[in-house]
Amino acid sequence: MSKAVRTVIRGGLVVDRRGYRAEDVSIAAGVVAAITSDFEPDASDIEIDARHKIVMPAFVDPHTHLRVPGGEEAETLASGTRAAALGGYAAVFAMPNTEPALDSPVRISQLLNAAAALPVRVLCAASITRDRAGVELAPFYGLRQVGVRVVTDDGSGLQDAHLMRRALEYCSELGIVVAQHAEVEALFRKGVMNEGQLSARLGVGGIPASAEEVMVARDIELARAAGARIHFLHLSTARSAELVARAKAEGVAVSAEVTPHHLTMTEDLLGGYDSRFKVNPPLRARVDVDGLWEHLGLGTFDVIGTDHAPHPMWKKNAPLDQAAFGMLGLQHSIAALWSEIPQVVARGRVAVATPDAVRATINDLGSDYLDPEELAWLWQILSMMSWKPAELIGLGSGFVGDIMPGSTANLLVFDPLANREVTLGSIASKARNSPYLGRTLRGQVVDLFVEGRRLVADGSLIEEGNWI
Repeated sequence: MSKAVRTVIRGGLVVDRRGYRAEDVSIAAGVVAAITSDFEPDASDIEIDARHKIVMPAFVDPHTHLRVPGGEEAETLASGTRAAALGGYAAVFAMPNTEPALDSPVRISQLLNAAAALPVRVLCAASITRDRAGVELAPFYGLRQVGVRVVTDDGSGLQDAHLMRRALEYCSELGIVVAQHAEVEALFRKGVMNEGQLSARLGVGGIPASAEEVMVARDIELARAAGARIHFLHLSTARSAELVARAKAEGVAVSAEVTPHHLTMTEDLLGGYDSRFKVNPPLRARVDVDGLWEHLGLGTFDVIGTDHAPHPMWKKNAPLDQAAFGMLGLQHSIAALWSEIPQVVARGRVAVATPDAVRATINDLGSDYLDPEELAWLWQILSMMSWKPAELIGLGSGFVGDIMPGSTANLLVFDPLANREVTLGSIASKARNSPYLGRTLRGQVVDLFVEGRRLVADGSLIEEGNWI
């Protein structure tokens, strides 16, 4: 029997849920074969030079819009997972606001079967209500039988409080997480962007922070009453995060997601009526962005989801009040966050509560090219982009956040010193509505392995044998 070809990642800084260490990593037969500083070289080895780079567990996106079925004009399973791979994602979790909605076991099975051969793992949520209409609950028992772990009417919040409580009670018994797009629709009819002085100056309808916060408060109380778990998608205000933090302290089973764009952009980007920055929930003011970072550092947020929302350009190249909500997120999420971290550290307004054991590994490094505080923030972000979302959506072994002998080789190599301009030609998504176009971002995923299979090399997709 021929020996499995070994890939050796040399000279990198390895980080996983246990912290940082400077070691080499070898991959063979789909798993991490060894992690050591003393490899015996072999002429058949494939070597990757990871000096001044970081080796980390691959990402899991708990909030992706793949638009399948019904929205293939904007994205396909292949184009969406290609964008995911370039962003360092080994798995994505598709939202159910499709045409038709993913509200039945048959439709869930059809999507999973269609995605089964893709090199990036695709899982999906089901809708809370039939056809996402907010009137009748979806068949939760049947959905659980085909593996559904999360239900959500994402794209709109479930407005009926009684129906929401019933969903929480039923799903709690079945081990299904109810995820809420928190927004009281009656509070923002025809809203376009964050409600405030800027929306008034531009003459467009505003979406007040209270529209989100009122539903967050309502659903926390419903979850408390039902003894059930509630998960909040893409929270955008500091007050929403405060409500979640308080509920956690009181023992309510609540978790929450924040997005890269709500952490790295403010409403000011809409000052020129640029619809690329129209998203729901909307980009907020600087005080909210600072508040989100504060709660990220405190551990209030559990996961970072991209809310990757592709649209054909005719839907985005429209007047601001008519353009579709949403922006691309998969391909540039880690670079956008890594680009923001130096400003967060420099402002000095917030700190990150890194576990003592992880902080000790940072202090032991003595790195001369990476700031210790930036590494602490990177570890926190990694936890929210890798093993924590894997736990949320029910991914098992292979996504536990450890890089150690015998673990599934779902890992990436990140170049923290790279600077890359985002251009139209560099976008892998079928859509082009990226908020990062024209920006130079710090950091790039240069290599990605999924179950030992190399999907990205030197920052480019490996086509042969993967998507072709």
